[in-house]
Amino acid sequence: MGSASTRDHLATGDMANEDRVNLWLKPTDIKRLARVPYKTVLCWLTRGHSRAGVLPSIDLAESGKRHSYRVRPDDWQQFQERLRTRQSSAPDRSPTAVIRKRQKTGPGNFRY
Repeated sequence: MGSASTRDHLATGDMANEDRVNLWLKPTDIKRLARVPYKTVLCWLTRGHSRAGVLPSIDLAESGKRHSYRVRPDDWQQFQERLRTRQSSAPDRSPTAVIRKRQKTGPGNFRY
């Protein structure tokens, strides 16, 4: 989460900073991109993920107010890569599955 100096730096009002903040992702944007519930995104921002850790963000809200998280697109990409990375302790699974045809046992599918 961001510090007060980061929040003050972004809130100076010059156009360059304003454009950069508009390019940052909101939790709702991440929810749509990741296809997960909003609550999950908030957990990533506050408590973190077991494999990927905490999603780096800044909080633009004033103290005592509702949170206003923003995530840099680069930080989101790195977080996604950490989510995709398998742990080395996980056993390898074969990706191919054997699909067998069902044998017909009678004249139809249903017994009446």
